[in-house]
Amino acid sequence: MKTLLFEKPASVLRHLLGILLLVQGWVTPHVVLAKENSSVQGLEHSIVTLEITRQTYDYQQPWTRRTDQVTKMGVVLNDNEVLTTADYLQDQTLIRLQKGGRGRWVEGNLKWIDYHANLAVIGSSDAKFWDGLKPMTIAKQTPTRGPAQMIRWRNGVLEARDLNINRLSVKRGKLTFIDVLQLELDTEIAGIGWSEAIIRGRQLIGITSSKEEHTCAALPASFLRMCLAARQEQKPFRGLGYFAFVWQRGDNPATLDFLKLRGDPRGVLVLEVSKNTRPEGSLQLRDLILSIEGFAIDAQGDYEDPDYGVLSLENLATRHRWAGDQVRLKVLRAGKEVETTYQLPKADYRAETVPNAAYDQEPEYLVLGGLVFQPLSVPYLQSWGTDYMRKAPFRLSFTSQNKSTHDRPSLVVLSTILPDIHNLGYQEARWLILDSMNGQKINRLNDLIEAKKSAKNGLHELVFQQGDSLSKLVLDATQTDEATQRVLERYGIEKPFVLAPPSTPKTP
Repeated sequence: MKTLLFEKPASVLRHLLGILLLVQGWVTPHVVLAKENSSVQGLEHSIVTLEITRQTYDYQQPWTRRTDQVTKMGVVLNDNEVLTTADYLQDQTLIRLQKGGRGRWVEGNLKWIDYHANLAVIGSSDAKFWDGLKPMTIAKQTPTRGPAQMIRWRNGVLEARDLNINRLSVKRGKLTFIDVLQLELDTEIAGIGWSEAIIRGRQLIGITSSKEEHTCAALPASFLRMCLAARQEQKPFRGLGYFAFVWQRGDNPATLDFLKLRGDPRGVLVLEVSKNTRPEGSLQLRDLILSIEGFAIDAQGDYEDPDYGVLSLENLATRHRWAGDQVRLKVLRAGKEVETTYQLPKADYRAETVPNAAYDQEPEYLVLGGLVFQPLSVPYLQSWGTDYMRKAPFRLSFTSQNKSTHDRPSLVVLSTILPDIHNLGYQEARWLILDSMNGQKINRLNDLIEAKKSAKNGLHELVFQQGDSLSKLVLDATQTDEATQRVLERYGIEKPFVLAPPSTPKTP
């Protein structure tokens, strides 16, 4: 056998270059191209690339905006449509599609989107684009174990990578506050989570939604099929529902004795019920939920799913159910088993005092004599970074955990003050939660506009929530409009306010 030392110089250089490339990570030996892998040959006609151009905003200066561009994958469906995740489609201004991993781009259009489901359907009026493309078959059932493959276009080549299915679980969705079914995969693949197709046996079993460390999350095939079918059947699409109650595990013997449960520990204890529970009284505090839709609930809050084994009860809110549907419950109430029904409320970002998101709209703000007011929202808090619960002002992050009430459905914050002679002495005031103006309760920016009309003795009196560093602020009402215009011109702000429309975010 020849050794490296006695090989020809060109051969030696090739060996050294190969070793160097492997060490540097420039060559990934686990990458398999479509032409080298018969199991994915032909699927290049079912995967397309999407380029999304969108507006992004700086919530510290909500009147500013910039353009962002991202690239992600899409899966070809029937009827000249492409399925992708909804992530990064918010506030989009242009969608372009490309097939074959290279070449001509065509303009696309958003045909349907649901942010809570994290799904979107894209179309294109360019008939030639669809020539040669083939719909991918979506698996009827999602596998819970074993091998799978991720396929995507990368640098003009269809790349296929092996990964391993860990499990199906029910946890918080990428763009929502509710728990949904997700496929968890073990992988070391870098740059994944951009709606890449996960396949097994040439069938789609999921599309990726995110990646953290060594685990990738994907929306499973069963969830995809369910949402796509409902999109066709429901006009309009009703959206996902959820269980708007707080529960704890029913494994405390003392608690179960108090509730007069006989037999082995089982069920979950209701700790908090939404004010919007329908029918009213259908679920009450200290109810012990024993079953949902005929599925027995164990003491850990799980049930035995006929398709996927043990899953959290939260999945029963989205298992072939939609917002507005009635769900059958069996509860233990005052020592007696009671049959009742629960109407699933629609997942709505505005259900919380501090909304989780505000998609497809400019950030709201109002400038009043140099004082800048904004709704308290998670996007605003995220301007302090992803770790906003620790880095944002404590009072704001703490308040973000509160539930909305009839008296306080939302909050308005004095976010900053743009210095002017009109607000002299108050320049350092910021991050204060507004309670009232001119004696009127303030829950939304619209309330401020109305309260502005009711100045008292020529003054605007603004009162902040108790405990803030500044409890009250007074402005000369006769000079406020002039000062506002002066501030707008000085800081290059086009409009004195931007208010969200009263309707829900747009859905094509």
